[in-house]
Amino acid sequence: MKIQGTRYFAYLCRQMPVMPKDYKKQMTLLLAVSLLVRCIVAALTELGNDEVYYWTYAAFPDWSHFDHPPMVGWIIQLFTLNLRWDSAFALRLPALILGTFNTWMIYRLGILIKTPRTGWYAALLHTGSLYATILAGTFILPDTPLSTFYLISLYFMFKACGLGSQNKNDPEPLFFLPAGVFTGLAMLSKYTGVFLWAGTFLFVLFYRRSLFKNLYFWLGILVSAFLFLPVVIWNLTQDYSSFAFHSGRISFFGEGIKPFLFGREIIGEFLYNNPVNFILIIWAILSVSPVTTGTKRMILLQSVPMIIIFLFFSLFRETLPHWSAPAFYPLILLAAAAADVRSIERPLKASVAFLTVVVIVGIFQIQTGFIPLTPPSSAVEGSEADPQRELGRNDFSLDMYGWKQLGDRFTVVSREQEKLYRESNGDKGMPGESAILAHRWFPAAHLDYYVARPSGTVVKTKGPVERTHKYDQITRLRGGIAPGEKLFYIESSRFPEQLSNTIPLDTFFVHRNGKPVIRYVLHCITEE
Repeated sequence: MKIQGTRYFAYLCRQMPVMPKDYKKQMTLLLAVSLLVRCIVAALTELGNDEVYYWTYAAFPDWSHFDHPPMVGWIIQLFTLNLRWDSAFALRLPALILGTFNTWMIYRLGILIKTPRTGWYAALLHTGSLYATILAGTFILPDTPLSTFYLISLYFMFKACGLGSQNKNDPEPLFFLPAGVFTGLAMLSKYTGVFLWAGTFLFVLFYRRSLFKNLYFWLGILVSAFLFLPVVIWNLTQDYSSFAFHSGRISFFGEGIKPFLFGREIIGEFLYNNPVNFILIIWAILSVSPVTTGTKRMILLQSVPMIIIFLFFSLFRETLPHWSAPAFYPLILLAAAAADVRSIERPLKASVAFLTVVVIVGIFQIQTGFIPLTPPSSAVEGSEADPQRELGRNDFSLDMYGWKQLGDRFTVVSREQEKLYRESNGDKGMPGESAILAHRWFPAAHLDYYVARPSGTVVKTKGPVERTHKYDQITRLRGGIAPGEKLFYIESSRFPEQLSNTIPLDTFFVHRNGKPVIRYVLHCITEE
């Protein structure tokens, strides 16, 4: 068995095209420059709302979680040696490494479906995608492992169905087994991984019905289902909490049509996938087929259904553009093949240039706030009574700025309160290691990572699980909130929410470029 397994692995490796010398230097340079730029972005910015929340997946591992399957937590644990190396850059290391691999993988896919130049063009378009390079390739999100497993699975799905420039409609069903493995891993990353089998099933149904009789096809599906089984079991033990949460996010019964949300979804897809890429994709779909008929059919079935489904949901409910973003990976291949046929490279370079400008402007905005995203105090409702009540509320770039400043200040205040508590025999101040109270998963995760953790305490939440998400479980693991327990509460001008029966202890301003951009008020509250 061991010898057979080794031979099978070697066989799979031989099926991967060898990188042609013509594009070896270009690809090496592209991968190196992309990695360097993404490392700079990762080093210069603090973790975003979602990123710092997924840190809790590694800190409190489980077979699944309220929001997503467990893979993102597992890869964080793997790359940080179970959080022994725990910094923003370390948490993003999986995205930096896997994002580089993804560019190489889509290059291989381009070679498979047409020529090495198609692969090179696909790598350029992939690099130009804001979703592929930044969201999945720099920031640590479930989309990070999803993208990697998605691309690998696509490769084996194409091979299994006999597609590509080297295959003349001659299926190789054996490849459904590795496709099943990587699709299962994609599903363990994010539920949208199931669209890999959905697209393949439709292709087989319409154009390769003979594969329904092949055992490897069904074994591949079975392998994916087996790998996903822990998520199903976890949901069974948790009253289907994750499945129920996501079904509620996409339900549309009883909801009226909301054109604004639909338009926002289209604009989001346009920007997330790069306007240049988007236009090239439309052109490739409408132009003369640059690849074999079977390959184009497979590409469209792997892409269009997911895009249409989420566009449909956006007619009724709020959606996010990155939900359907993996569907654009196959379309990038189609656009690259079309560009190869016409021998056009300038728009592809423009795609990379567009992303470069976006990244530079984004970093500069986060660090300096040169674009005024917060309205003046006079424009804020209730500003006469408290002109700084909503300071920074509309500035989304502050999601990744100022948390270290707040953490440093909180450490000083909490130490002063602990000293006062000891000196007054508990009549004043706060007990040592008093927890911080929050009512939502954000900013609970930010407070946990940047504020509570450095000062030696924790965050606990109170509220419905729809608002606290995984922190409902984390709070229970931390002993819950006892009656009469003294807690810190940090009120932010970005998310103003005042509580009754609190005692203000300190007011602190986060400064950026010499100007106050967020006001925090530290309170003491006693739980009843």
